[in-house]
Amino acid sequence: MLKRQPLVVEVLRGPAVESVHNVMVAVVNELGQLLHGWGNPSFGTFPRSAIKMLQALPLIESGAADKFGLDDKMIALACASHRGEKEHLAVLSQWAEKVGIAESLLSCGPHLPYNESSAHDFIRRNQKPNAFCNNCAGKHEAMITTCLHLGEDPHGYANYEHAAQKRLRNILTETMKVDHSKVPHAVDGCGIPTYAVPLQAIASGMSIFVNSKAPVLRKGACQRIIKAVIGNPFYIAGSDDFATAVIEKTQGRAIIKGGAEGVYAGFLPEKKMAFAVKTADGAGRAAQLATAQVLLQLGGMTVEEAKALSKFTMPIITNWKGEPVGKLRIANDQ
Repeated sequence: MLKRQPLVVEVLRGPAVESVHNVMVAVVNELGQLLHGWGNPSFGTFPRSAIKMLQALPLIESGAADKFGLDDKMIALACASHRGEKEHLAVLSQWAEKVGIAESLLSCGPHLPYNESSAHDFIRRNQKPNAFCNNCAGKHEAMITTCLHLGEDPHGYANYEHAAQKRLRNILTETMKVDHSKVPHAVDGCGIPTYAVPLQAIASGMSIFVNSKAPVLRKGACQRIIKAVIGNPFYIAGSDDFATAVIEKTQGRAIIKGGAEGVYAGFLPEKKMAFAVKTADGAGRAAQLATAQVLLQLGGMTVEEAKALSKFTMPIITNWKGEPVGKLRIANDQ
């Protein structure tokens, strides 16, 4: 099923369509071959944080996670865009202490927690956020941990020519089947390089997690990451987050991860499919709803599970008094 038209998300205010978001989708099998698509699966885009599970592979494959005795919560945080809740910050601090990572070594900039109550708590205490509050802190601790295990100087690990980034480019090249040394690159929000690749390549990269023919070392690393994420979905994102909610509600039948500018990627372990979603205008609200629709159509989520996640799958628009004034929906012809 390859549709020329994108998946269309409509935003209604009252009875009228106020906004329209076009969403592109690529769905692949375990070998990364295109099965389904909406819009242009070849559209080039930055995957942003949606591929953090791929970026966590060196932590496992190098032996760093074993050497330092990292637990599953830490491995989940390596794949996470955490919301800065106290449990996230506690585990990140424990990880840093275990490995011997100074907070000042992290190159990701500090920001207030994404979780609203946690951010309010920081403000009430007149407490300045540090680098551990950055939603990408786990990914950065993973890169530093791997460098220390391999005897590399971790300083400057976010630079394009550092061994840590060369290692990530190799992983992404192998899994996405696109040479990452030859594609456009820019700087992600957390300071490391990010690479513009076809949407199908992002889905193909994620298919390594369901690929029964993957090399033994990689398959083992993927299985460890899957176990950590399914067992600790709170640590992949946090309270009131779509990715965490989907993994919890489906009990790991669907594993998803979001990224900035309207990107989602994920895989269905039992069905051995992977996918990537990108909104043309970068709207996260549309990407979330489109991802829910993809999960429903692929059988990664039941109708009952979607209803239980209605705040994400059937979002209501409210005014400042909390009164419903509109909604988001998938266009009728989809």
